[in-house]
Amino acid sequence: MDYEELRPFVLDFLKQAPENLVLEVLGLTRAVEQKLLQQGFYQDRPVTITGTTGTHRMPDQDLEKVREIISELVIQGILIWGWNLENPAPPFLRITQYGRESLRAGQPIPHDPDGYLSYLKKEIPTVDETILVYVSEALQAYLRGLTLSSTVMLGGAAEKAFLLLIDSYANAITDVRKQERFRKEASGPIKRKIDAFRREVATFRSRLPRSLEDDLDIQLDGILNLIRNCRNDVGHPTGRRIDRQLAYANLRLFVGYCKRAYDLMTFFQSNTL
Repeated sequence: MDYEELRPFVLDFLKQAPENLVLEVLGLTRAVEQKLLQQGFYQDRPVTITGTTGTHRMPDQDLEKVREIISELVIQGILIWGWNLENPAPPFLRITQYGRESLRAGQPIPHDPDGYLSYLKKEIPTVDETILVYVSEALQAYLRGLTLSSTVMLGGAAEKAFLLLIDSYANAITDVRKQERFRKEASGPIKRKIDAFRREVATFRSRLPRSLEDDLDIQLDGILNLIRNCRNDVGHPTGRRIDRQLAYANLRLFVGYCKRAYDLMTFFQSNTL
């Protein structure tokens, strides 16, 4: 199996692990193997003996991939080596508090980039390819601890979604003069575009269905703040730092913000203003 295919099985086991479960590398690897066997993987493979670790149906290369994933999750702060202060070394493992909070998340988390992207595409089937490219870069940067890079890339994805939203709104305006005026006001720097669209919200808000009108200001503020704070502030050499928790929160919130932008686009494509 591919490395990316195996990661969700490791994360899934950790999500379901009891609060105080003491892990160790071989036990965790066997637990993942058992999950895969239960779902029908490796059934046609003969039982093999691998060194001193006993019998397996999982091929050696996949067992090594699971071990690599475990090491990756240690680097990312999901797992920590050792059982406690008296037993602080491998092969023991413990899920960190940060790891617990991340694993309890209701939707795919940034530590599972393939699951995250699949969820994004499921929520927004027509999501723009440029957005996917930028979000993918943001996820990979986050996994490697590059929170500034992750934040800048996510801000770029948010800006692309907003630009598509502005264009969709402009196309829905039937009055040629009004459309030209809006396009002129929404030209230039991103802040000018943001301000122009904000002024327009009052003109169409009453026509929105309840599902789009509810929390509209919060959702718009969210995606616009991603653009302003993530792309603009962090993208310039201001010295500002982004901690892991903020980068994580931005990635968790992005899907909802992006979906609201696309829902508004769908409304504008079906209704003239």
